[in-house]
Amino acid sequence: MNFKSITKKLVERFIKEVNEPHNMKNIQMNIIEPLIKYTYNRLYPYIYVIVILFLLTFILALLIFLLLLKTSLKNV
Repeated sequence: MNFKSITKKLVERFIKEVNEPHNMKNIQMNIIEPLIKYTYNRLYPYIYVIVILFLLTFILALLIFLLLLKTSLKNV
């Protein structure tokens, strides 16, 4: 047997074990969910700031539009 065939069998066995329901649930509960929670907790403040900046930019653009509309209607 060469190294390539051993590696292929090892990977196939690993995939088979990971795809079993009890192993899949274990991976989800102990690896994926904590990783998602950690990522969310680290990114939450930045998402909050981005939403606030977007809203302020939208309000500012709306005010500028209203001022331009008011001045153009006053000149007519």
